[in-house]
Amino acid sequence: MALYTGVTGYIKLGKDTSAKKMAHMSSWEVELSKDIIEVVSFGNSYKEKVPSIKDWSATCDGAVDFDKDAGQKDLVDAFENGTLLTFGFGITDEIFMEGTGYIESLTITDEADGNVSLSISVAGSNAITLTLPAEK
Repeated sequence: MALYTGVTGYIKLGKDTSAKKMAHMSSWEVELSKDIIEVVSFGNSYKEKVPSIKDWSATCDGAVDFDKDAGQKDLVDAFENGTLLTFGFGITDEIFMEGTGYIESLTITDEADGNVSLSISVAGSNAITLTLPAEK
């Protein structure tokens, strides 16, 4: 069983070689969810439940870096313009999740100890895919 430490983790914007890794992000979280609907039929004394439509969302946190190569300014611009972005959430270069979504919220926090942090919430649009290494 492989254990992952987070040291190799990353968040990127875009696909393939055009993707820009986000600078100074310290964590990400992707949540997959599925609606469960109730099916009620005559004669049943219990509800039947079946899975329905799926959804995903994500959050990312890190230190603010608005340098032109950091990619964080792109997040602010995408929020302001309502731009659909492609996100990659990587565990390693070969293990990652990728999907499109919108910046749902963006928070910048400036603390007295000198830390300035950025937090974003992503609302997924369509499917997110998990890529695993090819079997050898």
